[in-house]
Amino acid sequence: MRHQRFVVLSFIAAGVLAGVSAQAGLVSGFGQFAVPDTRIGGLVNLSTALSVGLAALTFMVLLRNEQAVAFTDEVVEELTKVTWPTRDETVRASTTVVVATLFTAAVLGGYDYLWKQVADLVLFNAG
Repeated sequence: MRHQRFVVLSFIAAGVLAGVSAQAGLVSGFGQFAVPDTRIGGLVNLSTALSVGLAALTFMVLLRNEQAVAFTDEVVEELTKVTWPTRDETVRASTTVVVATLFTAAVLGGYDYLWKQVADLVLFNAG
């Protein structure tokens, strides 16, 4: 494993994501079924303790899974080969996207206004 720190960091992020998702789901589930989210030892809620446990379990399972470690290491290796754009290239490309989006919005707004006028003339004619 050549990129150990990035692999471990990505597994930590996966564990945190699993824990945060579990926390939200548990709090919602406890509320839905009117189960009290009791405090354990007066320190943390049950949902928080379960979420932290799931986060730690997720981290440990990923860290011990050879396929997950190999895959993540290969992803990091491929990302080192990417040629990232310079600041000027990024600004130029972003400007092009914003201008094209504004132009498209203006054209669609014009069509919308035109068809509204036609529909009002045809549908809401008092005669």
